[in-house]
Amino acid sequence: MSALRLSAVVALPLLAACAVTVPIDVVREVAVDASAAGAFAAAEAVDLSTSSGSLWDRRGQLDAVSVDEVTATVVAISSGSGAALNLLLAFRPEGAPSDGSQDVAVGSLAGLVVTPGAAAVLPGSSKLDAFLLSVVKGSGRFTAVASGSVSAAVNAVLRVEVKGSATAKVGG
Repeated sequence: MSALRLSAVVALPLLAACAVTVPIDVVREVAVDASAAGAFAAAEAVDLSTSSGSLWDRRGQLDAVSVDEVTATVVAISSGSGAALNLLLAFRPEGAPSDGSQDVAVGSLAGLVVTPGAAAVLPGSSKLDAFLLSVVKGSGRFTAVASGSVSAAVNAVLRVEVKGSATAKVGG
């Protein structure tokens, strides 16, 4: 057997077992619009099939998803600067009822002061990993839900950013 052919025979199983890491960086803006102190709720549709590039392109090859963190950042304020925001973030599967019974909790925070650039970082979880993998393997659609309460009237925009990675098999 020639050295070239032997190299190909040895390398082929190694190539079949290779994996590539695909970055996840999904960003949506959610309006927080409360005309007075008290409760608020907002939702923003997410469609990964139109906005996640390499992640969506490799969805058939994905083995695992790992959500490292979800960050909520105040990016615009029309009114309510300085108000306190208590926030619950959740992801709602496509077709799930709006009562929140099937929502996957991302996390919560208390007392975020509504000022430009104020941010909270919530850690990923195995539930978020499984949810996002099922979304990518499915329709690619879900809803980001923000709810909670504010200490005063607020009209602001939160940027919600999901960061993590996915593992995709290459070959084999």
